[in-house]
Amino acid sequence: MKHNIVDNLFAGASSLVLHVVLLAMFIIGMDMTSTPKPLAQEPQKEIVQATVLDENLVEQEVARLEKLEQDKKNAEQERQQKVQDQLEETQKELARKEQEYQDMEERARIEAEQRAKAAEEEQQRIADLAKQREAEEQKRLEAEKQRKQEEELKQKAEAERKQAELEKQKVEAEKKRLEEEKRKAEAEKKRLEEEKQKAAEEKRKAEEAKKKAEAEKKRLEEEKRKAEAEAKRKAEEAKRKAEEEARRKAAESDLQRQLEQEQQERETRRVKGVVDQYSLMIQQRVKRYWLRPANVQSGLQCTVQVSLLPGGDVKNVKIVKSSGNAVFDRSAESAVYKAAPLPQPSDPKAAAALRDFQFIFKPE
Repeated sequence: MKHNIVDNLFAGASSLVLHVVLLAMFIIGMDMTSTPKPLAQEPQKEIVQATVLDENLVEQEVARLEKLEQDKKNAEQERQQKVQDQLEETQKELARKEQEYQDMEERARIEAEQRAKAAEEEQQRIADLAKQREAEEQKRLEAEKQRKQEEELKQKAEAERKQAELEKQKVEAEKKRLEEEKRKAEAEKKRLEEEKQKAAEEKRKAEEAKKKAEAEKKRLEEEKRKAEAEAKRKAEEAKRKAEEEARRKAAESDLQRQLEQEQQERETRRVKGVVDQYSLMIQQRVKRYWLRPANVQSGLQCTVQVSLLPGGDVKNVKIVKSSGNAVFDRSAESAVYKAAPLPQPSDPKAAAALRDFQFIFKPE
């Protein structure tokens, strides 16, 4: 699109210059032809005698001269009318070319506004992605906080339950102790009378103590098993949290790299667009300062390497691919030096890319 606009501008300018030259040539021609030329002097006739003069010949000569003068006037009027028509046609063509140039400027302005709008929309999309990621992170932190609170409440309830069980066991043990003392007192009172029953009672007590010991052993083993299970569960929970955190960080890192890569690609495309635009402007400027050498055929081209100083001044020009015609190559180098200072973008990256660049010089 940019190439077409620049080519159209160049073609329009060339056509405008051509019409102006034609108009000047017509005006000069009109001035030259409008200057009356002196009529050829008729050879003086020797008058011998008045009576010999032929009046008919004189009248015929006068009529012939008048007809020649009238034909000349008619031809001059017709030529001036043609010049006037050509002038009006040239003026109309100039007006049409000027309108085309204004239309192309308007289209270029609209395209620039559209590119600026697209860049603004892209910046907004990146900002929305950042806000979305921040909201998701806040939601995750709140969920983690809620889970920890629930875990703490659960642990507190479990501790209270165990404390209640211990208190209950103490009460039951105290109750049993009191009952056992009461029973022993009664047994001691009846010891003499129930000697045989005492041995049986002691045996029963021994078996009961054994059962209690076994029950206590089982209880301790059960508590140990529960503690190990709880420890295992907590270890698995910690491992799961660590894995989730690692996956989250990896996802965030991938997203960040993707955003940075997209931003870098957009920046590269933007800089390339600016460089291409100014490269075309530079080529058109160099073409305007090029003078065709004598006896050089048309259609030649060469590749030129240009080194610039800050501000667009030309530091060095080198032909890296010759056209095969040394005269044409030197004219290309001269056109580059004459075109300085060359157009430079305000963007620092694009300006740096144009410090040393190449382009194909093809004036025709």
